[in-house]
Amino acid sequence: MNQPPPSLLHAVRPWLADDRGVEAMAFGSHRLGYRALAGHALALSERLRALGVQPGDRVAGLFSPRPEAVIALLACWLAGATLTGLNPRYRREEQRQILVDSQAKVLLSIVRDGDRELGPDLDDHEATLRIRTVRFGPGFGEGELPAPTPAGAVPAQWDAALHSFDDRVPAVVIYTSGSTGRPKGALITHQGLSFRSYTLHHDRFAIPHIRLLLDLPVNHIGALASGIGVALVAGGLLVMAEQFDPAATLAAVRNERLHVLSGVPTMLARIAAHPDFETADLSSLRFVNWGAGPINEQVLRRLLRATPALFSQQYGMTESNGPIVFTPPTRDVDVLLHTTGKPDPRLEVRIADEEDQALPSESEGEVQVRLPYPFAGYLGNPESSGQAFTTDGYLKTGDRALLRSDGYLVFRGRSKEMYKSGGFNVYPREVEIVLESHPAIRAAAVLGVDDPVWGQVGHAFVELKSELAAADIVAWCRERLANYKVPKAIVFLDAMPRTSVDKIDRKKLSERGAGAV
Repeated sequence: MNQPPPSLLHAVRPWLADDRGVEAMAFGSHRLGYRALAGHALALSERLRALGVQPGDRVAGLFSPRPEAVIALLACWLAGATLTGLNPRYRREEQRQILVDSQAKVLLSIVRDGDRELGPDLDDHEATLRIRTVRFGPGFGEGELPAPTPAGAVPAQWDAALHSFDDRVPAVVIYTSGSTGRPKGALITHQGLSFRSYTLHHDRFAIPHIRLLLDLPVNHIGALASGIGVALVAGGLLVMAEQFDPAATLAAVRNERLHVLSGVPTMLARIAAHPDFETADLSSLRFVNWGAGPINEQVLRRLLRATPALFSQQYGMTESNGPIVFTPPTRDVDVLLHTTGKPDPRLEVRIADEEDQALPSESEGEVQVRLPYPFAGYLGNPESSGQAFTTDGYLKTGDRALLRSDGYLVFRGRSKEMYKSGGFNVYPREVEIVLESHPAIRAAAVLGVDDPVWGQVGHAFVELKSELAAADIVAWCRERLANYKVPKAIVFLDAMPRTSVDKIDRKKLSERGAGAV
């Protein structure tokens, strides 16, 4: 394959050419070859059609990293539909908001995430939204996963699906939140996702039949491109893990002879700090990779001592289909600690001023990027879609950085007030809306505060109408938000500091700091 395939469905086709048993996935004691994976996807696509899914429809998927997540993804595409991803950490109201906004026709879902039973949420969605659900698990093959299409019939049926494939239908909808707190569904195209998956493999992890661990949320662009996409274009093996566990990760590197160790900096820090790390067999690793923030120097040096692998980090966003900037694989500590890498040469990246004019090197400004396959805007939100791009077609990231004269990018700040906690994006306004929905809270503001474990955590400043304990506020949030969005500290104020136009003065809050209660 010398150029990106039109879609990841096309990327799978070479691995179906014969029944040689190229492995696609490992999940506990279960192992699937590419023909078996494709057979399950074909059968599930027929089930979707029987439920009324038509080309152009949206199907929601609520999955942890497990084979059914990839089967569902491929099945949606085979049926001509777009998958809308939901994180199992989402609470019922968060799920409902996305289901309503996306107008999903069917909800494919696991029934349990760790100790949490999801059945009551699914029952409620069926009753109140009149949405059909197809339920899976907890063990692979349990629940409503259809019997796979016979292996001998898979290549011909796959070819028939490719013949009718329409790349004008988006591949996935990935929801992000904006300054208003209202989630926005970013429409990622098939060509954009396939291009990024192909280039990640070709430019950084060029190993035939690459072996990867997938333990990131599958509704995230990182899992879709850097994990699932890279594996599919390479005919690689995905070792699926529903929850991140440092001991299990180290065991998987040894037992599955993994080529890549990847994650957010918090995950790598926990791996390096685990008691098993000192004696771990990391000899199979060729690359160590991270994104979503800088790595701790002690963690980096510990990993460098443990493996001869090359190291790389990346910076990007959902709307850019993933990485905009990445470190050419290296063991240079200075580059890895003090830069975010170099702009992808396949993209056009510039640092721009407030008038969207390019700035010279060593100047700080907004990161803007022009892509060969840009995202298709936000679902049902033409205003935000238009605001995402400059008049000459560059995606406005809202992030600040400078480009050094040697071509390396130095990151200066994240877009607006958004912060990352444990690698997850947290948009303060979404949390503030939940806080302000409490009858005893008059106003709320949430800031991201640096944290040695999670990178950043949320500190909430609240102005009360009536007496309320910090523990009650946290409990209120836990019922309505994913755990990584729940503020880790509560600060009570008699009155919010405000600007001359009566907006909450976040600068003064930041200067005050968070004396947590």
